[in-house]
Amino acid sequence: MSGGTNLGVPGTSQALAHRKKDSSPSARFWECPDTLAQLEVVRQWIGKHYKKYVLVDAPSCQVLAAVTLQLLQFQEDAFGRQVPNPALTKLPAHCFLDLQPGGGLCHILGTAYKFKVEQGWRRFDLQNSSRTERNIEMFGAIEKALIQNNCMSLPLVFIDPAVDLELSSRLTGIIIKHKGAVTEDRIMASHLVYGPLASTEEDEWMRPVMRKDKHILVHWGMHPDSYDSWLSSSDVEGDIEELPHLERPWRVNAGWVLDTDVFNEWMNEEDYCVNERNVPLILRQRIHLQEDQDSRSIPSKKRRRSPSPSTDGRKKGKKG
Repeated sequence: MSGGTNLGVPGTSQALAHRKKDSSPSARFWECPDTLAQLEVVRQWIGKHYKKYVLVDAPSCQVLAAVTLQLLQFQEDAFGRQVPNPALTKLPAHCFLDLQPGGGLCHILGTAYKFKVEQGWRRFDLQNSSRTERNIEMFGAIEKALIQNNCMSLPLVFIDPAVDLELSSRLTGIIIKHKGAVTEDRIMASHLVYGPLASTEEDEWMRPVMRKDKHILVHWGMHPDSYDSWLSSSDVEGDIEELPHLERPWRVNAGWVLDTDVFNEWMNEEDYCVNERNVPLILRQRIHLQEDQDSRSIPSKKRRRSPSPSTDGRKKGKKG
């Protein structure tokens, strides 16, 4: 991934775009007609596979969108970066965007409705502080369902023996804290973790992930996928590229583990990829955001979020 392409905004040599300060969800995305149309598949799947839990009060697509928004916001409020000692690691963002039959969102919402009925709740209430503990239990049940149905997997990590013992111990602690596991068998590992890279100052960058209508979903470098955001396609100069086929396991530097602990969310491996000599691999184009003397006086162009979700999912490798 190379290049220093700037965001293209007419009249500016260095356009400014700013990533979200947190991973709060986009209401526009979930409430737009195109998303609601795709949620019909989810609604029908839940009606079939979780029939007894939605029989009395069958949710509409609009209701499913509203519940999804509540769940995403609860994740940010209860497990986000700003929360000291969060009870759980955040669920992967890609699970919420998987609207296929039997996909991530089907199991997230189906499990949530099952939990609601078993608790005797009349409605979801994820903003009520008195119900926080039960809502955290619900997220634990959702995580279990996602793993059992192969919608997500927890990393099995081999730490390179060249990593010094103190750091290796720290990495092991972080991996286990977030429910991953460490192995001494590199053949069995889903991830090979190498030492940290030499600290280098780098401009903020983003990577186009997915195009839909007049908007592009962009991933912000060294930030988790929950921070991905929609920009107007007129503001993004760069093509959506397929992730090259990579042999598994993932090879990543130690920053992948360390940043997972910072954000309380398993990071995007592609941002940390290295080869067997721990040399960084840039797999797809990065769009660098640079501020020069003149651009600092230019007000940020307000970011617009896409009213449309993906129809075919992210074009990136499945996380191991």
